[in-house]
Amino acid sequence: MQIVTSEYPPFEYSEDGRIAGTDTKVIRQVVEAMGYEPRIELLPWIRAEAKARRGDADMVYSLTHSDARAAHYHFTDPINQVHDMFFALRDANIDWQTMDDLNDLRVGISASYSYAPEFMEWIERHPASVTQVSHEQPELTSLKMLVHRRIDLFICERSVCEYLLEKHVDEEPELSRVRSIPGIVGARRPFRAAFSRRNPEGEVLRDAFNQALRKLNPSLGDAAE
Repeated sequence: MQIVTSEYPPFEYSEDGRIAGTDTKVIRQVVEAMGYEPRIELLPWIRAEAKARRGDADMVYSLTHSDARAAHYHFTDPINQVHDMFFALRDANIDWQTMDDLNDLRVGISASYSYAPEFMEWIERHPASVTQVSHEQPELTSLKMLVHRRIDLFICERSVCEYLLEKHVDEEPELSRVRSIPGIVGARRPFRAAFSRRNPEGEVLRDAFNQALRKLNPSLGDAAE
């Protein structure tokens, strides 16, 4: 089975020439239980999604559901649960309660990512306040942009940016100046895998994936929306 993903530690990342991560482990186990050999390719996220949407890959992971994406994919049951937070410099003294508290700030986002609906609506109302980052590693790039004060805030899945800050602080000591800001952006959301609608067997594969997932880990397959 041809599968694509992107560098998004600790969920999926390259380590010693092999693609690892918590979600990668789940994907390998489930696909092998389905009777397939998982052939996973690591690409920048925009390229990974494009390859799956064209049907050049059978599956893409990890991603959240959206109506726009559903036009291209058959989504699986949840394989993980995630939530987004804002990150900023420790001395920035930024506090927020509602999306409108962000109106005068420069907010960095990862291009092509799907965030909580209320945040996506705020982006539509304030496009000039948003900087889209589309580098190969947009999260790490954006954390460095915070350090250099090119943006005021960056929205990031909590465990991803905490992992990156811990991993890279020795080589980039100024990253120690970055912290998460209290408050979750939107609700906790499920991460999923998705099968390309360009594959005639995509829906059948999705159903087989869900069945194997429930057998291996019922708590994941039955996770709430």
